[in-house]
Amino acid sequence: MVKLPGDIDIKESSLRHRGNLLDILLLDQTTKKNIMWATDSYKQKGVGFGFENHIKPELVTGIYNKLIQPRASKSLSEQRQRTKEKAEVFTPRMIIKKINNAIGEGQTVDMTNWREYVRELKLEITCGEAPFIATRYNPTSNSKKLLKLKYRVGFLDKKLKIVTKFCVSPEDWLFWAKEAYKACYGYEWQGDNILIARENLLYTLNDFFKAKFKSGPPLKIQEEFAFIISWNIFQMDGLKYVIPMSCHHETRIKLGDLGLFWETPDTVEEYECEGCKYNRPTKHNGKYVKIMDWEKNKQMRFVDLLVI
Repeated sequence: MVKLPGDIDIKESSLRHRGNLLDILLLDQTTKKNIMWATDSYKQKGVGFGFENHIKPELVTGIYNKLIQPRASKSLSEQRQRTKEKAEVFTPRMIIKKINNAIGEGQTVDMTNWREYVRELKLEITCGEAPFIATRYNPTSNSKKLLKLKYRVGFLDKKLKIVTKFCVSPEDWLFWAKEAYKACYGYEWQGDNILIARENLLYTLNDFFKAKFKSGPPLKIQEEFAFIISWNIFQMDGLKYVIPMSCHHETRIKLGDLGLFWETPDTVEEYECEGCKYNRPTKHNGKYVKIMDWEKNKQMRFVDLLVI
């Protein structure tokens, strides 16, 4: 049996020196810029760490290598603070297991239907560090230890266990693992959580591949999976379906009247975003989030999935 690394905190500096992995995991596919911090948790660090700043590689590596850490690695006081200020509440592993099992209750996966199971689309809303997708560790525990594969209960974990069961060669395994990744989605507001979630999904690939084939997948393969992950784990305001804080007031100049002996000055009128004002999901003036329909290999707006 291949022993898994014991630290749940993935060091961004190690990713930065492995091809383009960190650059890919920081990319927002909708804006083609990096994901935003979208939190004030790091603003005391200075320039570049503000709410609307984009997360740059140099801000999470080097002297900042330990800046972003999973919730289970944070102090209890910081956990409580984020719960109070950001309503950040994580779900225990056993509850995740019960919910994910309930979704597929009565479903038997065998030789006749395992491919359909792997390709079944699933989404974790407000995913945080994405424990419902990949449970590398118990998100509410302070043990800071990785879970053995048999104890992982995320819906991607369950798909990869099926892939491992029915695929023999590395080529087949990687093909169907890609299908599994393309079928798993999640969105989140805070940029630090998104980066951790994306890292968890990438390292989940390495964990399962090593367990099956005794070594990790090549760097090029990891970059291909990172690209899929950067599309499928995305930053979004879950109430508006746009990039966080991208809605804005619009201003229009109303020209004044000019008469023979008088004139009225031009005035500036301000208009609130229609979607925000009237709670109309398709009428926001912010940047609507795009996702990838992998079956059609076509980009689409997430909001267009809704039945309105």
